[in-house]
Amino acid sequence: MRSAADFYTTLHAEEKHYSGANYHMKSLWPLRALNAWAAQAKAGPVRVLDVGCGKGFFLRDFVRGARARWGIEPDRITGLDIVRSPENVFPEISPNFEFIESDTDGNPLPFDSASFDFLSCNHVLEHVFETEKLVREFRRVLTPNAICIIAVPNLAAWINRVGFLWGNQPLGSELGTERVTYGFRPAFLQKKLEPFRPSGHIRDFTPRGLQDLTHHCGFETVGWWTQSFGLMARLGKWAGRNMAVLLRPKS
Repeated sequence: MRSAADFYTTLHAEEKHYSGANYHMKSLWPLRALNAWAAQAKAGPVRVLDVGCGKGFFLRDFVRGARARWGIEPDRITGLDIVRSPENVFPEISPNFEFIESDTDGNPLPFDSASFDFLSCNHVLEHVFETEKLVREFRRVLTPNAICIIAVPNLAAWINRVGFLWGNQPLGSELGTERVTYGFRPAFLQKKLEPFRPSGHIRDFTPRGLQDLTHHCGFETVGWWTQSFGLMARLGKWAGRNMAVLLRPKS
């Protein structure tokens, strides 16, 4: 049986685009909760953590945007992942960027309590067995006024709801480690998915499910980010295949 580290090392090595996702940042910047956090964060040091940073695209874009929009220059910028992704953009993030290689599933984050003011976790939670333990770790390492963004595939996306009418497997829900085409009909859809490999998804989330889980682990919801590109995603905050919730630690 392969370890998780071996599985993801193989993915990073064989799939050049793995962990290199880009997100619809234009829909993130106007969010009221994020701007309220930024107004407060400018008064003191800002420490940023991205759990599951992949190649670093989100962290690079967020740091650039925070600098341009709010004049925030983070004092500490940390990316954490189970393996160091090749062909990354870490040098583009910041001269003081630090990368930490660590397995977060079932293990504590390697940071002191209240170490960060901003935490992002893009498409990691669906890979994690002990989800509550990890989300509680997010709560532990954040300061009381911090903001946390957690993004996952949206099981309740409109395209999946249509597929359910035909008995199809929802996109992003994986049944094994060899193929992603199980449960898809008609044949042209299977053919379209054949080039893709499973990426290690073991959890599925609806908006309500993600909200209930994070509330149970010490957070409150302060907003939603419509993370996906495309017309379908723009039709509603939960319409697209990817969704992200903005959270604040409960007092």
